Amino acid sequence: MFPSRLTAASLISLLLLSAVPAQAETAGAQAMARGDYARAIKELTVAAKAGDAQAQYDLAMALLEGRGVGTDPGQAYKWLRQAADKDLPDAQYQLGQLEEDGQGTDKNPTDAAEWYRKAATHGNVPAMFALGELYRLGEGIPKDYGQALRWYSPAADKNDVDSQLALGKMVQEGLGKPKNLSEAAVWFRKAAQLGNPEGNYRLALLLLGGDPSGELAHSPSHNSVEAMDCLRSAAAQGFAPAQFYLGMAQVNGIEATLDPAAGVLLIEQAADQNYVEALYQLGRLHTIGGVLPQDPLRAYMFYDLAAAQGDLRASYERDQLGRQMGSGLVQQAKRRAADWKDARGL
Repeated sequence: MFPSRLTAASLISLLLLSAVPAQAETAGAQAMARGDYARAIKELTVAAKAGDAQAQYDLAMALLEGRGVGTDPGQAYKWLRQAADKDLPDAQYQLGQLEEDGQGTDKNPTDAAEWYRKAATHGNVPAMFALGELYRLGEGIPKDYGQALRWYSPAADKNDVDSQLALGKMVQEGLGKPKNLSEAAVWFRKAAQLGNPEGNYRLALLLLGGDPSGELAHSPSHNSVEAMDCLRSAAAQGFAPAQFYLGMAQVNGIEATLDPAAGVLLIEQAADQNYVEALYQLGRLHTIGGVLPQDPLRAYMFYDLAAAQGDLRASYERDQLGRQMGSGLVQQAKRRAADWKDARGL
């Protein structure tokens, strides 16, 4: 009986020891949630060293984000690798992120793709999107639009907005499958219904045939009401392209009710985000006059800001205007452009 008692005691000891990492991980997670970072790091370190995969992941994330400890991507990579080798999907995805970005390790998109694949196979939604992106771009793995669609699709079905947008764009352009604007609209609408501003914006463009601004002569569309609602929703969230197109629609008064003052305000809000189309149009409006005062200095300033982003139309208009203004006014306009950027931290 004596050996049996020893065996039972050893078994009890092993069970007690195996419970220690889990208890420390739980205590660490609870401390992290209430903001007691020093206690959290202490408990998580105990559990991570004892081999608890969740603790290794939690500790790695604290090291990446600098919660309760200085940021240390190299140590974070070490702990993530241990957790990922234990098949923890969140750790596999985050390890892929570090490999793709070259954070805490050498940049290696090929290895990143393999970690994303492991996490995605376990149902990790961000990893599905990330793997789809690598296939779409051909980074670390051969470009393959079919594979990109294959990985975007299950993530999109699980309401991952980035995947829904990616699917919509690919179907709209005919990448990986035949072009299908109706299907693209379905994915953009799903993203829009989840409150995504780009989804609303892209759905509006499809509903209006790509021209909500009213610059091209056409009658109001039967889709105008839904499209304008989409643009207003995206503009209210500060999405610069939507602000610009809604503003232009109000300035022109075709798809939207004519309201030049409100339209200009929206275009200016888009310009404040350095949106090149808005900068160029403000240059035009100040050149033509009417909606805005004719002002060569401000026109040149906005053309110059747009030209700095490679807009060839703005570059041409700026140079044409500059020849009429003379070097003194041109320098004054350039100083205004520099001040405009400084004021917006650009």
